[in-house]
Amino acid sequence: MRWKRVFPGRFDQVGAARHFATTLFDGTGCVEEVGIVVGELASNAVRHTYSGAGETGGKPGWFGLEVVRANPARVAVTDMGSGEALWRVPTVRRQLLPGERDDADSGRGLMLVSRTALTLGVYGSPLVGHTVWADLELGSDIDAWPPPGHLRAV
Repeated sequence: MRWKRVFPGRFDQVGAARHFATTLFDGTGCVEEVGIVVGELASNAVRHTYSGAGETGGKPGWFGLEVVRANPARVAVTDMGSGEALWRVPTVRRQLLPGERDDADSGRGLMLVSRTALTLGVYGSPLVGHTVWADLELGSDIDAWPPPGHLRAV
């Protein structure tokens, strides 16, 4: 199953996106990992791109979330780009920079995602936006979902 949703480009919406995604993965072995990945990717979109810049060219900022409940599961976040030179692409840092503290609270989000995910990738450009995606081990039988009474058709 695949779900897509667009969120306003605000930090309070990162938690809303995380809640939306983790609810869809109830009953699997990857709820925590989905929460980590959505939180990191959505935070990056809001912090580092036009997604979190409020009004950009008369348009409000937003980020898109796509989740696929399959095995492997996929989480993808799309941003609005940064409008900067083509060299500014989301990049995984493999180690701390010289002089950087290990307990710093920023700068290593994609490293954490890369260690959590089976695979990680990015496509797009700073001018039109990026989609950063991660595949995760589902950790349970997808045919056993949703639990009885969990979701109802309306």
